[in-house]
Amino acid sequence: MDNMQKILIYHIGSLGDTLVAIPALRVVRMNYPQAYITMMTDDQPGRRLVQANDILNGSGLIDDYILYSAGSQLSLVRLLLRLRHEKFDGLIYLIRITHGGRRLFRDKLYFKLAGIKRFFCLQGGANPYEISSGSVLPRMPHVTDIFLSRLAASGMEVSLDGDGKRHLRIGAHECDEVERWLAELPSSRGRKWIGVGIGGKMAVKIWPLERYERLVDRLIETCDVWPVVFGGPESLADGHKLVGHWKRGYVACGALGIRAAIEALSRCSLFVGNDTGTIHMAAAAGVRCVGVYSSRDYPGLWEPYGSGHIVFRTPLPCEGCMLEECAAQHMKCILSISVEPVFQACRTIIEEEAGRKV
Repeated sequence: MDNMQKILIYHIGSLGDTLVAIPALRVVRMNYPQAYITMMTDDQPGRRLVQANDILNGSGLIDDYILYSAGSQLSLVRLLLRLRHEKFDGLIYLIRITHGGRRLFRDKLYFKLAGIKRFFCLQGGANPYEISSGSVLPRMPHVTDIFLSRLAASGMEVSLDGDGKRHLRIGAHECDEVERWLAELPSSRGRKWIGVGIGGKMAVKIWPLERYERLVDRLIETCDVWPVVFGGPESLADGHKLVGHWKRGYVACGALGIRAAIEALSRCSLFVGNDTGTIHMAAAAGVRCVGVYSSRDYPGLWEPYGSGHIVFRTPLPCEGCMLEECAAQHMKCILSISVEPVFQACRTIIEEEAGRKV
């Protein structure tokens, strides 16, 4: 590879978007170990979203950040001037390219105006087709694998071991934070932890709370597990409601920083939850996941990354709607997923993981 010294990575999104990009970020660092790598990512003031630096600080994957807001033409001009001043050797484009690449054309022009002449990760990998009503959606490669194939097409060596937690350098600091949190809580008495993710930013992605209640009831009865509810502060009240019903467990919602929460998740034998950032945290922590997914998007794209996960998703004529709320079909896709198959999947993973540790 050539000897680029200043690299700009363009990547946007919140928790899940950043976590699925970690293998790609690792590849960039492996190929350019001495480079000063800056990530340019979007800032969304007024929204309680996890920023990329909350996840990546301390990982060694990124050296600096440029946060920008696309709220005005003036802010974009100021950003352009800053990028010109930085004199980056090249740009790595970690943005999904969809529907003809209109955004790609616009972005490439902008970065050329910023004085960047070399571009990577622009081609390669499968991109979603246009979604048409009533069509059966094909299974797509994972977003992570799309990024990796585009990096490979740019000439980078792609070789991964899949250890997301290690690549984030989750270590003693995060472990100490978890231990301080646990010091104020009752002991689980050696029971297996299972992570439970009940939240989500979109109504169509949220499996009903009462189904999680019944699911964990059965897992407690059959496997004597200790549930730990993960999520943001918005899930705190529901988490306490569930733990109060189960009469055991912890509520980690909003109690830990993102990196410490990944450490806590790594102590779980299983994670079960909705299609949201928390399930990608569990996958990054090396935990096998059971995902309960709506059918709003392509199958495969946003599943937990890695092997051994089980995802429930119902193909329907209306799949691919991309709705955030569903009035016409009353959330038929996710509500068609009953407790029994999810329970059986969770039990299977718990038993398999227990067998591996014997």
